[in-house]
Formats: sequence, structure tokens, C-alpha cells
Amino acid sequence: MTDELDHQLQRDQRPGLQPSRGRGSTLLILVVLLAVIAAAAAFLWLNYDRLAQAAFSIVRPAESPVADSAARTITQEEFQSFQRQTAESLQSAAQDIAAQRADLKSLSDQLSALSTKLDALQSAAAPAPQQPAVPARPPVIAARKKPPAPKTTGPISVGGAPLPPPPPPDAR
Repeated sequence: MTDELDHQLQRDQRPGLQPSRGRGSTLLILVVLLAVIAAAAAFLWLNYDRLAQAAFSIVRPAESPVADSAARTITQEEFQSFQRQTAESLQSAAQDIAAQRADLKSLSDQLSALSTKLDALQSAAAPAPQQPAVPARPPVIAARKKPPAPKTTGPISVGGAPLPPPPPPDAR
């Protein structure tokens, strides 16, 4: 059975398969298509702002102001009433500002008076430095004297090593 399959496969295969001639033209078409896509992408990348602005202006055209024919007209009396209300509110605001300025001036005066009183109290509470008529002499402290060191005769060991015995006085 395997021999039959091998024999059938050999019969189906064509000896010396040749690549089709359409393969080179297909490759050329793909290269050209990629170049066109790259050029279109570069164009869109560089001109995105202008193209987007043009696209959005098409979607929403600029609205022009249209006068409403049904607009309500105002009478002379209504206008004068509005003018009176505005003048009254401005006059009230000016009066409020003047009152605030007067309060601020009063507070400023009170603060300066308090500052003056505080300075006077501080100067009265702090005693003035008094200078004596005769400058005081600093106390004299006598330095203590060390007791005199006992006088020794003969050699003295400085390093702590034992000294040789002194020569007898007769040896001379």
C-alpha cells in the first residue's frame, strides 16, 4: 500500500518545476503598491492640520448670525426704568465703598494710637542703665603660691630607672 502511495506521488509531481512568470510581476506590483501607500502616509502626516481643519469645516459649516425677527422690542419706559435701577445700584456701591474707607481710616488711627501707647509703656518699664560716678574696680584675687620643692642633693632619676649608688666621699 505504501508502494502505491509512493508511486502515485511520483506520478503527480512534475519533474523540474519551473517558477511561474507571474511571480516577478506580482512582486513588482507589491513594491509599487507599498511605495504609493508610503507616499500617501507621508503626505497625510505632513498636512494633517490643514486636512483636519478642512474636513471639520465641511462637517460643521460656520453659522452666520441671523437676526431673530421675533425679537422683543423694548419701550422707552422700560429702558428708563432699567437705567434708574442701574444708577441706584451704582450709587449704593459708591456709598458702601465710602463707608469702608471711613472704617479703614478709623481702624488705622486706632492702631497707630495703640502703637504709640505700647512704645511709651515699654520705655517706662525698662530701667535706664545707670552709670556709677566712680567706676568700680575689679576685685583682686591673689594667686596661690606653690610650696617650694624640697632640695635634693645628688643625682635625680627622671625616667624612673634606679640610679647607681653615689660614689663614697672618701674615694677622691
